[in-house]
Order: sequence, then C-alpha cells, then structure tokens
Amino acid sequence: MLKTLKYFPAGLIALSSLVVLLVYILLGHYAHPSADDFCMITGVRQDGFFPHLWHHYLEWSGRYAGNAFYAIYLLVFGISDGYQLMPVLLIFLLLLSTAFFLSSLFRVGIRTPTIVLMSTVFVTVFLSGMRDLASSLYWTAGALTYQSANIFLLTMLGLMIRLNVRQVESKKMSGIFIALITVVIAGIGTHETNMLVVVVLLFISFMYQLQFGWYKARLWLLLLILSVICSSVVFLSPGNIVRESTFPLRHDFFYALNGSLNMGFKTLGIWLSSPLLITSTLLMPFAVNNLYQRSSKRLEISTLQIIVLIFTSLSVPFVLQFPAWWAMGGWPPARTVDAIYFVFVLSWLSTVGALTLCYKDNVNILSNNKKGSGIKTVVLSIGAILFVASIATNSKVLRAANDLIYRAEPYQEYMHERYSLIEDASAENNLTLTVPEYSGKYPRSIYFNDIRRDPRDWRNVCYAEYFGLQGISRRKLRVY
Repeated sequence: MLKTLKYFPAGLIALSSLVVLLVYILLGHYAHPSADDFCMITGVRQDGFFPHLWHHYLEWSGRYAGNAFYAIYLLVFGISDGYQLMPVLLIFLLLLSTAFFLSSLFRVGIRTPTIVLMSTVFVTVFLSGMRDLASSLYWTAGALTYQSANIFLLTMLGLMIRLNVRQVESKKMSGIFIALITVVIAGIGTHETNMLVVVVLLFISFMYQLQFGWYKARLWLLLLILSVICSSVVFLSPGNIVRESTFPLRHDFFYALNGSLNMGFKTLGIWLSSPLLITSTLLMPFAVNNLYQRSSKRLEISTLQIIVLIFTSLSVPFVLQFPAWWAMGGWPPARTVDAIYFVFVLSWLSTVGALTLCYKDNVNILSNNKKGSGIKTVVLSIGAILFVASIATNSKVLRAANDLIYRAEPYQEYMHERYSLIEDASAENNLTLTVPEYSGKYPRSIYFNDIRRDPRDWRNVCYAEYFGLQGISRRKLRVY
C-alpha cells in the first residue's frame, strides 16, 4: 500500500498541472487577432520585412528581436491559424527551456521524471499567476515578445551554467559560447525588462568569475560588453524616444519611485499570498532533494548566496517596475507585470531550492531512511492534495475553464459571422462596413482588444487595410 502511495503525489500533481495547461492550450482555438496584429502584417506586406521593421525601430520600439519574431511568426503561420498554434508552441518551449535550465543545474537528463514534473509545475504556477492571460499568452504582439524573453532567459541560464562547468573542467566550449552569444542578443532585443535582467546577471557572473583570474573572466566580460551594446541599441532607439514622448508624467524620479514602491508592495503581497505559489514552495524542497541525489554535481551553497537570493527575490517587484514607471509615468501594462512576475517566481523558487540544498541535512523529513520515507510519502500526499485544491480555487484557472466551457464558443460564432460580413462586403464592393457589437459576455482569458465605433481609430484603420476595406467600425447595440 505504501509503495503504491509513493507515486500518488507526483501523479496527482502532474495530472492537475497538465489539465490546467490543456485548458490554456484549448482556449487558443478561440482567440482572434486584434490591435497591432493587423498593423504589423499589413505593414510588412506593403513595405517589405526589413523596411517595415526599420520603420518600427525609428518610430515606435527598439525591441529588434521581439518585433522580428512578431513579424516572422505572422508571415509563416498566418494571422488566423497562428493564433491556434501559438499557445501550444509557447507552452511547449517554456516547458522545454525550464527543463533545460534544471537539467544544466543538476547535471541530470532532461527527461528525468522529476525534471519533467518540476517544469510542468513551474509553467503552471507562472501562467496561473499572470495578471492578464489575454495580452500575455493569446495576443501575438504580447505573447511572442514577452514569452520568448522568458524562454531565452531560462535558456541563457542553462547555457551559462554549462559554460561555467566546461571552464572548470577545461573542456571545449566554443559551441556553447556561440549559442550563449546568440541567446543573449536575442533575449535583450525582446523587451526592456528582460534586457535589464540579462545585463545584471552577466555583470554578476563576470564579477564572480573574476575571483578565479582574468583568463576565466574574459569570456564573461565579452558577454557583458555585448549585452551593453545590445541594450544601447534598444534603449537609445528613436522609436523608444518617440513612444516615451506620449506620456506626460515620464521621467519624474520621485513620482516613479513612489509609484514603483506602492505597486511593488501591492504586487508582492498578492504574489506571496497565492495558495498555488505557497503549495509549490512547500513541495519544492522534496523535488530539489530528489534531483540532488540523482545529480553527479555537488552543489555548494553559501550563506551569502542565500542572502543575495532572498534579497533579489523580494526586490524584483520594486526594481523591475521602476523603469516602466520612469518611462511611462504610470502603471506598467499587465504584460509587463507578468514579465516581472516570471522573474519573481523563478528567483523565489530558486531561493527555496538553494535553502533546501544548504539545510537539507538538518531536515529529517528529507532523509531516505525507512521511517522517514513513510512520513515523507504522507506529507507529500497531503501537499499534492493542497496543490490540487489551490489549482481548483485559482481565479485565473477558474476564469479560463469558465471561458472555455461557456463563453468561448458564442464569441467564436460572433467572430465568424463578422468575417462573413467582411467577405460579403468585399464581394459586393461595399468597402465601408459597420459590424454589430458583441452582445454576449467576452471570454476575458483570451479577449484582448477589438475595433472601435470610430472608423478613424488606428485599430479600425489597420483592420480595414488588412481586409481590403476603406473603413470599418462597430455599431452600438440597441437596447429595447
């Protein structure tokens, strides 16, 4: 009985996490393009790929990699079918990059069951804690920019660990170094939050390697210099200057400091009180201890490193929100907060893992003796049940499930009716169209933006250009 119960916690945690991820994947079938999607694909088709991206760089954004991924994805997968594929692709790459990072850290196979389980839980906790799934996972501009940054960050951490190991073991490292250069360039070009994180991580790595001599530190200095150059390309782009000029309260230091502190405390309180994060935190030591026993690498964690990790985790909501407040003079977009949340969850769970490695010998429940094994199984079973309960009561998961079951299909039918009206208008050479507003409740998990009643609105203009119309708008519903 006890032997059977041994696999119960892992199975229950894995099954519940996979169900949640499946809900997010299925919702992608009902998402529809909006806002910048039509502007980007129309601009690329009219101007050409590189000319349009250059125009984007000069007049809107310096995110050279994020903009490129955005345009390439729409060109390759299309503006319609691409929406259905995007959540699957991004969730899979998040799982894969997490597994790569953990595999590199513990030097175990990427398909190790504990690695797979930890990756699944991590992605579930992250997605279910995001402030706005619609703009961060189901809108191509936000999803491809911000989730690709997260994927590159995890991949970069894994490559940094592997590069360090090869340096210590005096093995060939040209391949890993080239891969790391590529990931650094791409990651910095996604968005400014990731840019800041990458530069700080490379600076810390360089300072750490410097204590072992200049010969080992020189590669890390090259990476640091490269990161500064790429950051300058993003930060000093004319497009960023143009965009910042539209925010009247920008560049007010004390206003930005006060805003980031207030919002930092609020978001930190929300994140730390999340039952899903709490249960994941309590389960993390068991998973880390399991990987440590399988690992061929002895990870030594110092008290100073623990202090740095704790300070870093708790400061993330404040430090990473300040640049947005400085540039915009107001609350950052939800997708930016979600990007900061990703860094927080990663640093928080890494801190828990480091604490486990540092003090595992002092915790009896982590021991492998027969008496401790039985207690551990019972505790893990209770933890797994609490994990499922935290998922079942998570507001984002409940909203996503409700949208999938009740709201997504009616919204899908409405959008198909709109596309039919557009096709009929084009066939009849009626180039100015007014479509009815949606009368139902929007599936907020996937609904991000739409055309307005004013045909002159930029969203409407891009929408109309894509479908070959002179103008399009929504008419107000009549209430009887």
